[in-house]
Amino acid sequence: MKIALLTSVDVRHRYVARVLAKRFEVVAVGYEQTGYHPIDARLNELSTSEKEVALAHFAERSRQEEIFFGHDAVFLDPSEGAAVFQIEPGCLNDEPTLKFLDQHEPEVVVIYGTNLIKSELLTRWSGKLINMHLGLSPYYRGTATNFYPLLNDELEFIGATIHAIDAGIDSGAIYAHARPIIVTEDMPHTIGCKAILAGLDALVEVLSRMSRGEIAAVPQWEQPDAKLYLRKDYHPRQVAQLYQLIENGLISRYVANGAKAASRVRLVSLQEASSKTGMTAES
Repeated sequence: MKIALLTSVDVRHRYVARVLAKRFEVVAVGYEQTGYHPIDARLNELSTSEKEVALAHFAERSRQEEIFFGHDAVFLDPSEGAAVFQIEPGCLNDEPTLKFLDQHEPEVVVIYGTNLIKSELLTRWSGKLINMHLGLSPYYRGTATNFYPLLNDELEFIGATIHAIDAGIDSGAIYAHARPIIVTEDMPHTIGCKAILAGLDALVEVLSRMSRGEIAAVPQWEQPDAKLYLRKDYHPRQVAQLYQLIENGLISRYVANGAKAASRVRLVSLQEASSKTGMTAES
């Protein structure tokens, strides 16, 4: 099964690209400069102490991603077998990306960490687009969806969703959910990196089963208290609020009591999706 990947350029994205290229016939990789840097958003509105917390938070993200992923995060080179395409900010859905994919004729296009897929890209590759969403849909959709469960004291909703892409935001039929194991010593970015690894493991298994025709997606269900976060909802002051919650025992409290909360979360397992082989996402 020939696979194309559209992803971004950070350490975590480059690592995912390399893992997929080792496991599958990845024929094309598009690296997108998304142009979005949350560390720059409205820092001038923070107090000195809040700014210090926010800056330290993003510095720690870089440090942890180097620890988790930096050992194998070099950009793929065409000499390794996959065509490589650099995508400028705002150009993900433009004609050059369409031509790049058309040229290499993938059977599946995997999305991880890009801007929104829309317009012709969504239409032309309908039914062949798979997203690794860092968050548990339908509970948390949109952006920073492993940050807001922390801020909302709902750590049971931290994880990843492997799903088909439709016209909505992280709303397509689900192939599998994945959730990291959280321990008392964890902090936001160790949790986040664990969620990426759990999602990547699920993605690899989904693609393996898909290549054998052994998996079909499960339609998302109506979730009355589902949350959708967009970039406009983010303020760096939320980072300072999160660390105050952590200081007050957020993570240790979840580790002690979270199993009960986690048991109330409906997750789509690989086994459930595999049992639906032969069904369409709309079945």
